[in-house]
Amino acid sequence: MSNTATPATALRTLGVASDTYGPTINSGRSPRYVEVLGRALAESLRPSNSETLVVWNTPDDAVLAHAVALQLGVTVRRASEVGGILTLDEPIARGTRVALVATEWDGRWLETLRRLVLGSGGALVAAAAVVGSDVLDSVADRATIALLPSHEAKEFVR
Repeated sequence: MSNTATPATALRTLGVASDTYGPTINSGRSPRYVEVLGRALAESLRPSNSETLVVWNTPDDAVLAHAVALQLGVTVRRASEVGGILTLDEPIARGTRVALVATEWDGRWLETLRRLVLGSGGALVAAAAVVGSDVLDSVADRATIALLPSHEAKEFVR
């Protein structure tokens, strides 16, 4: 793999599949390409001055969030919903600048996570994804980041 691999090349290799909270990359196919995506998302998120990232607790999105967090030098909190109860694996300190991260935001999951972070006292500063979506496009009150628009990424979804 070249050090100049693009997010599109990385996504083509990793692919995207369905998971509990929406589409996720297949991180096990290439840790190096996860790093490419993590680096690109981190550079896009850097202006938000995020202090922690929040991600739904799926294995692949957790790996992606950790790749982003490593580049930014921030922490990761994982969110879960079990039986209608929302939780974070660790609390967020009041006022902490939070960015939400996913492979692709799907359905209700972005709004649910936004409410969880705000209700926990976090200051939501950005929502980021590898693949853009109508859900991400609908966010008007926060910075949003998508490495690839959904129409360019359709070929990578498996």
